Amino acid sequence: MRITKVAEILGQVPFLRELDLDTRLQLAESLPQESYAPGDSIVKQGERPDCMAIMLTGEADLLQMDDGGQPRRIGSIGPVDLVGAREMVYRQPRPITILAKTPVEVLRWDRNPLTAFMKEHTSILSGLQFLAQSQELASHLKFDWLREDEIIHALTRKHRFILYHMLSVPALLISAAVVMVAWGGLSAGSMLSWTGAGVGVAGVLFGVWQWLDWRNDYYLVTNRRVVWLEKIVGIYDSRREAPLHTVLAVSINSDMTGRMFGFGDVVIRTYTGKVTFRSAPDPPLLAALIEENWRRMRARLDATDREGLMQALEKRLDSEEEQDPISFEELQHHEDDDDLQTGLDRWGFKIRFEDHGVITYRKHWAVLMREIFIPSTLVIALVALIGARLGGLIRWADLPTFLFVALIALAGAGLWWLYRYVDWANDIYQITADQIVDVYKKPLAREERKVAPLENILGTEVDRKGLVGIVLNYGDVIANVGTSQFTFDGVFDPVTVQQDIVHAQEAFLERRAERERKKRQREMVELFDIYHDKYRDPSQDDPDKAT
Repeated sequence: MRITKVAEILGQVPFLRELDLDTRLQLAESLPQESYAPGDSIVKQGERPDCMAIMLTGEADLLQMDDGGQPRRIGSIGPVDLVGAREMVYRQPRPITILAKTPVEVLRWDRNPLTAFMKEHTSILSGLQFLAQSQELASHLKFDWLREDEIIHALTRKHRFILYHMLSVPALLISAAVVMVAWGGLSAGSMLSWTGAGVGVAGVLFGVWQWLDWRNDYYLVTNRRVVWLEKIVGIYDSRREAPLHTVLAVSINSDMTGRMFGFGDVVIRTYTGKVTFRSAPDPPLLAALIEENWRRMRARLDATDREGLMQALEKRLDSEEEQDPISFEELQHHEDDDDLQTGLDRWGFKIRFEDHGVITYRKHWAVLMREIFIPSTLVIALVALIGARLGGLIRWADLPTFLFVALIALAGAGLWWLYRYVDWANDIYQITADQIVDVYKKPLAREERKVAPLENILGTEVDRKGLVGIVLNYGDVIANVGTSQFTFDGVFDPVTVQQDIVHAQEAFLERRAERERKKRQREMVELFDIYHDKYRDPSQDDPDKAT
């Protein structure tokens, strides 16, 4: 590959973004290039690292051995991606095997030249260390909501300066406690000493709580989305994310303190608002990673369109027969009216079920328990009173009158309980093939139905508030639709519900993109036919004329 092209690719590597063109040209000229055929191992799991590599062309699979010794595919990498950054920084064995899927070219960066270069460019070193720390942190954490082939490119917490700032108040409390204990002496009867001990314990507990609060917040950048995980121990748990295809712009905000210590806010703007990585370390690198992954997504879509068009044209050129026209049904998606009724007639206490591809949710049992608590208590109390009266424990009124009144009250309480249950069962949320649905229906009253197309969802959020919501794992899932919000209130396992929405939206967008590709292919083939009919040589159709 030409040196100028290699230098251009180096300019797209996020941690090398600050290098000028001359430095990148020198680097491209000094580093050797290596080629791999499909099936060749670029690195092998368990090897000791002696170099880092930068993908120039091609695609490679990431494989990891499972407990049975069988390779398991965990993702893929392509141009501009790094190979072995974490192993070089932490001097660890290779954690995975990387096999070339297509012909691959890499730029090999051996340890000694890498060390010498980083000594001259300390800012580049900090960027490489940030990427290695992200991979190291991701190796110790497990996010079940990540999709297959979804690769974490950045994973970080707020800058450590924020942690030190959060610990300043606990430190002051502990310092005050030490002074109070020292001033009051160690005598058991000293009120000042006991007060100081209490303040010290409070300071330690508050410091631990602040430390846990800092550790539980994460910022993620993957090849599909940006995610902000926020958790306040025992109070709040949420996840806010934005798919890369909804990102409009990425900006960086920082104050003087942030610029001094190397942190700031990364603001990811979408159609509905923004997702903000507050006080994130190395914000320029995070912004560059988001922009690079957004660029790759667009490039993959464009490449898929071009490949599909070329296949359609090649098929047309290779075949003398008329192409089968693409039916209107393939280009136009018909909404299935039956989907709107699927799952509406299901009863019982099941809070998630799936029929004919339509996922239906009810509110959590905790919401039902809250709704039926008073009528259930009343039913139990009335049954207990009837039993006590029949057993002779109480002597209120004569038995026929007591039973008559009690049974009427019991029937009324039972009907009240049934009304509350039906009210809970009638409030459902659905995810269909092309929309999300919120059905709110009061028994014997008006029904309200809200529908939002999947294509209009620009981002989703998860909120679990309070200790009960966290312990019982239920909360709200918020879908941003245009300038409004569509909320699934009180659903069980809101993280999974959010993923169901995201997966349904991605499947819908893929189907729509496929229909649009077929439509464009059909139009291009028709234009090719028109061109061919107008400019073709008539002698090709009449052999006699050719002679």
